Amino acid sequence: MTKTMQELSSTQSTSPFSVGLPALYIIGFLSGISMGLFTPFISTFMAQHQVDDVWIGANSTVFFLVIALGSPLVAKILCQFGLRRTMTLGLVLMGLSAPLFPMTTQVSLWFVIRAVMGIACCFYFVCGQTGLNYFCHESNRSIVNGIYALSFSLGFGLGPVMGSALYNFSPQFTFLLGSILVFSGVIVVWIGLPDKFVVFQPSSRTGIFQKLTLSLYGAFAFGFAESTLVSLYPVYLLRQKYSVEYIGYTFSVFVIGGLLATLPVTHFADRFGKLKILLISVCILIFSILSLSLAENSIAVQIFAFTTGASLTPVFPLTLALIGDKLTHDELSSGSALFTATYSFGCSAGPLFSSIVMQIFGNHYIFSLMLMIFALFMVLLLQKSPKTKYT
Repeated sequence: MTKTMQELSSTQSTSPFSVGLPALYIIGFLSGISMGLFTPFISTFMAQHQVDDVWIGANSTVFFLVIALGSPLVAKILCQFGLRRTMTLGLVLMGLSAPLFPMTTQVSLWFVIRAVMGIACCFYFVCGQTGLNYFCHESNRSIVNGIYALSFSLGFGLGPVMGSALYNFSPQFTFLLGSILVFSGVIVVWIGLPDKFVVFQPSSRTGIFQKLTLSLYGAFAFGFAESTLVSLYPVYLLRQKYSVEYIGYTFSVFVIGGLLATLPVTHFADRFGKLKILLISVCILIFSILSLSLAENSIAVQIFAFTTGASLTPVFPLTLALIGDKLTHDELSSGSALFTATYSFGCSAGPLFSSIVMQIFGNHYIFSLMLMIFALFMVLLLQKSPKTKYT
């Protein structure tokens, strides 16, 4: 362990609001706004310009694939420029690139802009996850992850509400508002985040991967589901003749479910075991996704959107918290980078493969791959639960 890490470890507070963490929660909130506002309305904007489903899915795939491939680069930049400067770079890059998307109708330019947005998101997403691992205490890792996920979900829910209220008036103004909010994160970073030069400890990637097989599968599954929902479900609802306003409200209901469930679920995980609570969440999620794909009544759609959000959102903090149970403190940063990359690969695969399935079998099969992935996750959890105990 380096001297910087030793000093940090010795001064850590057991409070989930100790130095550095509140700033990360706020950045998580702003990250949620950017994804909740930009991602579904990018898909909506492309669909309204008669872009094919596969291209819409591929555009989202590029965004998340860049995040996955950029994680090792961000790790190196963190070593040289520190947490504060690296995160600032990502926020500024996102704030500058996002407003450009509705200013063109060229598909090729949309891909370039989305790739730049992916690079920007990679910077502040990886920095946020790494900062959580460094500034939290071993005794409050679950609740810290839960609060961060709650902050992200709150922003993710407000994004579509703000976007739906402004989109019909002006798509350009919608993206500009999101850009201004992202830029405000720079102030938060420089006021509330210690300027730590985080060092990624040399570790065997193979060894860490073997320790984190279950966590990484959960990260992939969560990313696959989340990206499919935010990227393709708006297109599905649009083709079911629902209005843009209804699409925004449906996503808000989805996020409200996650907001209400995240902290109680992470609390129960600390009390009764992470694997047991994670298994329950996955079972509820499978039922909710299946019901959501079959629902045609607008009220039923809202109900199952709520239960899907309530069962899906806690999967992220629970699988992230499992990393702390399996790795030493020196390995946490490497594990976090691998977790972020795997999550992003899931996000990359979700829209692309789900859009292909929709094109071949029809719109109602939008969630078929997602169901298969979580069914396998349920089987893995059932196999691990009797043998492994997580505290």
